[in-house]
Amino acid sequence: MSLLEESFDAPAPAPAPLPAAPPAPIQTFSLRREIGGLPTELLIQSFDDRILIVVTQSGKVGCLTQASLPQVHQLLAPPSSAPSDAQLAALPPPPASIALTPLLGSPPDAALHDLYVSQIATLVWWALQLAHAPRRAVVVGLALKNIGDGVTDEQRTRFGGVMDMVAAWPGPL
Repeated sequence: MSLLEESFDAPAPAPAPLPAAPPAPIQTFSLRREIGGLPTELLIQSFDDRILIVVTQSGKVGCLTQASLPQVHQLLAPPSSAPSDAQLAALPPPPASIALTPLLGSPPDAALHDLYVSQIATLVWWALQLAHAPRRAVVVGLALKNIGDGVTDEQRTRFGGVMDMVAAWPGPL
């Protein structure tokens, strides 16, 4: 025991609080849901110049495609009248001037892949527009399990489920 402790009976000092963690350098949003019996994961990372979105049912990144749209082009609001499938009716329509640039890989069904990428990018741009945030290019990695050819109820369910997941993104913080 030291002299100081004998002559001065003070309580032990409280431990210093830990400094607050710095904000994450890359805003990240992730979500996992089961769509049509298949576990489906969504990852959205917001960078200064682009937004990366990965939708996977295999745990892989899949084919990467960049979607871009000129800043001057305004997005159209989702239609207010609901046809037979109200879930799909609530989606804003992809603009005709969207540019899709394949970055890595080639999808097994290019038309279906482009439909997913165009709609995902449009949902992201819509969220950015609602948040009054600047529009950025969107890079989409898509790795979905093959569930057959043609437009089937399974394909519609998966498309709607994936778009619901993307629409759950709260936008830039």
